Amino acid sequence: MTKWTPQIAEAAGPRYMAIADALAGDITEGRLKPGDRLPTHRDLAWHLGVTVGTVSRAYAEAERRGLTAGEVGRGTFVSAPASNEHLHRWNDAPPGSIPMRSSFPIPCPEESAIAAVMARCAASPRAMEMLGYQPQRGRPEHRQAGADWLTQNGVETSGEQITVTAGAHHGMLVVLAAITRPGDHIVADSLTYPGMLGLARLLGLRLDGLARDREGPLPDAFEDACRAHDVKAIYLCPTLHNPTSVTMPDERRRALAAVARRYDVAIVEDDVFGFLAEDRPPPVGSHAPELGYYIVGLSKTVSAGLRVGYVVAPDDAQLRLSQAINSTCWMACPLTAEIAAELIHSGVAAEVAAGRRRAAAQRRDLALAAFRGWDFESDPGANFLWLHLPDPWRSNAFVEEAERRGVLITPSDVFQVGRRDSVHAVRVCFGPSRDTEELKRGLDILAGVLQEGPSYAFSSMV
Repeated sequence: MTKWTPQIAEAAGPRYMAIADALAGDITEGRLKPGDRLPTHRDLAWHLGVTVGTVSRAYAEAERRGLTAGEVGRGTFVSAPASNEHLHRWNDAPPGSIPMRSSFPIPCPEESAIAAVMARCAASPRAMEMLGYQPQRGRPEHRQAGADWLTQNGVETSGEQITVTAGAHHGMLVVLAAITRPGDHIVADSLTYPGMLGLARLLGLRLDGLARDREGPLPDAFEDACRAHDVKAIYLCPTLHNPTSVTMPDERRRALAAVARRYDVAIVEDDVFGFLAEDRPPPVGSHAPELGYYIVGLSKTVSAGLRVGYVVAPDDAQLRLSQAINSTCWMACPLTAEIAAELIHSGVAAEVAAGRRRAAAQRRDLALAAFRGWDFESDPGANFLWLHLPDPWRSNAFVEEAERRGVLITPSDVFQVGRRDSVHAVRVCFGPSRDTEELKRGLDILAGVLQEGPSYAFSSMV
């Protein structure tokens, strides 16, 4: 057990919030590490001179923020972000391992055309102009390129509504910074892109997970959250949802938008995978445009290193978005935005996206064959699947066994908001493997692990 006593004497506000905030700060500063077991409720209450109920509320708040996880009979532990590995350690994969952790764009022949576009941009007389300071929301022609890209893909908008960001993830940061303040409540699917968990922590937001079914968050759960709290925003990834790959049907999108309208809740919509889907319903925000913040990027469809994102937002939000960009990076890189505009207007971006869709379909077919007979989700267009584990497998144990055999995948707790004891699944990505032969070897290994089941030693411990 970790000997942890938070410093809360000078903190303002309720004691339980001060304890939760101190816990968050000590995790950020590295004084607490993933896997550390926290003091019991009674011990911490005695050291701090507060009631056991206060500590219980603090631990519940910390778990709700995704900082900790409670295990019956064992105690409360600092959450282990396998998400840190997912986001930062993929370059450190052991030699010879098969990477299937990250949702990288799938290699395709069409991507070779990107180099020629980059060379043209570098040789253009405009190149030096792109190295100077530019408007925070992007040059008009770069915003228009973003509008053209969205329109090509079925989302009608205009350059005036577009803000250029340094990728979709930066777009999410900018939107949240523009519409929330520290301490605000936001909600999301209980299975959510782990980057959103990190952004909520960074901005001091209280992130709650909503009960879900296969189609996504339940409208009734969203409404209950709005009744209980002053919810400022709902974060959604409705097309090829990360991590389940499922595309939300239009009826569910309309129902969630209706709740957002009733309670004046901003809709932060991440459509970074949307252009890989052959057909998808209109954005959730299209059913409540005065509340919608629609975010796309080029990382999954064109190039992971081309950090360009486009945010469509209500007219009255543009100044706040500009201020948020000014505070985070001053401006998205104009040279990168210029390359993106040229890729879009030359047709290369569309060709590459089509190539990635074809490549994803081929790799997905291999995965469907490998896991035939097992319980998984993988909608057409996805470059990953969500594999439900049979009893008695637990996600982290399955991931450890796969890694022992040389295959790197991601456990479900990376994506879970709040309690982490109900979902035992793994995300398996098709993109990072160097070729289809390597991918097939990895899939066969995972199918073998499933078939064998956990070892007796593991089974006796769960």
